[in-house]
Amino acid sequence: MVRRILQHVSVLSLAMGMAEPVRCQSPQARLWDAAISGDTVTLAAALAAGARLDSLDLRRSPNGRLALNWAAINNRVGAIRFLLAHGAAIEGTNITGFTALHHAAEFGSLEAARVLLAAGADPAHRSTDGQKPAERAREEGHVDVALLIEAAERGERPK
Repeated sequence: MVRRILQHVSVLSLAMGMAEPVRCQSPQARLWDAAISGDTVTLAAALAAGARLDSLDLRRSPNGRLALNWAAINNRVGAIRFLLAHGAAIEGTNITGFTALHHAAEFGSLEAARVLLAAGADPAHRSTDGQKPAERAREEGHVDVALLIEAAERGERPK
């Protein structure tokens, strides 16, 4: 029975255009993909299988993405809370010094930014090129996110 289920998962994952069946992915790849999709069950399984929260995913970006960054990019609030509860560094950065808050700002992920700020993310953290999250949000046209982060910089608690 289990073998039939695994065969079905393999065929289905290949039919969906995945490069390899889900069961063959490393725990690390499963962690990153679960952060992208917001799947906290798979996040837990990947961590239990040895995935590391501080590992940079270089599969899609040469600058890398931490699992927390992926969750922020995709506005996955449940995954953000899960990752933080399991020890993800809220100020962890990729190669360019972008934190999860920078990525939430860049992609206009308002709820992710709100949760990160409430959890203690530094709204004044500068990337390696000196850019703060609110500046990145404004550059990308995400005024609502910029206003939220700027309010946090002034010491106002996120609503």
